[in-house]
Amino acid sequence: MKKLVFLAAMIIIIIALLFLAFTPPNANSNENSIRIGALLPLTGKNATYGIEIRNGIELAREEVNSAGGINGKKLEVIYDDDAADPAIGVNGMQKLAEVDKVPIVMGSWSSGVVLAVAPIAEKNHVTTLAEAISPDITNAGDYIFRIHPSAVYYTKVSVEYLIERKITTASVLYSNTAFGKSLSDAFVKKFLESGGKILAVESYNPTDTDFKSALNKIKESAPEAVFIPGYQEVLDIIKQATETDINALILATPTFESPGTIPKLGVLAEKVVYPHIYSSDMNEPKIVAFEKKYFDKFGVEITGFAHSMYDGTYILAGILKKCDTNKECIKENMYKTDYDGVSGRIQFDLNGDPLIKIIMKTVRDKKFVSVK
Repeated sequence: MKKLVFLAAMIIIIIALLFLAFTPPNANSNENSIRIGALLPLTGKNATYGIEIRNGIELAREEVNSAGGINGKKLEVIYDDDAADPAIGVNGMQKLAEVDKVPIVMGSWSSGVVLAVAPIAEKNHVTTLAEAISPDITNAGDYIFRIHPSAVYYTKVSVEYLIERKITTASVLYSNTAFGKSLSDAFVKKFLESGGKILAVESYNPTDTDFKSALNKIKESAPEAVFIPGYQEVLDIIKQATETDINALILATPTFESPGTIPKLGVLAEKVVYPHIYSSDMNEPKIVAFEKKYFDKFGVEITGFAHSMYDGTYILAGILKKCDTNKECIKENMYKTDYDGVSGRIQFDLNGDPLIKIIMKTVRDKKFVSVK
């Protein structure tokens, strides 16, 4: 009888151990930490953006933990690489939301990925804080927020810049992606409404390397400005535009600002203007302190994206202190955000879009600077 009792006890112990071994981890699996997710392009041609964003998150995370963490718990971030590919992003979000069971995901940077993963985030009530700017994200769901403004607001400021300088004709060469198409549409609409004339609209595939055919059509249209919404391939387009003798002002997007831009383009970068929410030359104490910390830790100067998720991490850490991992509480407190960060004052509207100042920038003396 004793042997049977012993065997039964051993079987129960083994079953319990197997259950623990195969039960998916979740945000509460470690009483000493709180886990959140990050979905970013950490490989592929757009990895330069994802790596910088991760740096910003890590800098803030370490500071939060050094200051006592989340009510004494360590903040942990589970990173998943989406390679700026919607299909890969869907797999990543499913893992983070349904296996890791995180209450928050930071990212993605890619508009196509954000739009693809939004239904998964909504279904699992996972608050998502993206860096993407497609206008379609505005209506992606109640749990979808972003730290960068919609393309609608970026293009509004860009068009105002052109009109103020008496530039009334423009052509467009856009990336055939959710990001590129949405910015092209927003720009064309706003430019026409402002009295401008669109002379040509051409597109390219993200995998293209030769843009001469489209650029020749742009040249024939003889615009005063060319709007080129795209990712890292925009650098090659700008070089080929110069070789094609296009002398128009080049208008880009916030993605123009990356570590590879100035080394690759040199003085050609000074022909480009673009909108952004942050500029190092503003010389504000918070910016100076942040950039010093960033350089001291990573050995490189910041470009255009680390500061946003540095602020985003602090916003989320503050909310986690109030809500722990309560998903509804996290979402509701995101809408109440009023945070004064490195990027300036950050609030979110009823659609989860940020209310934040936009400035125009360019390159001078090998530095990304605000247009004076």
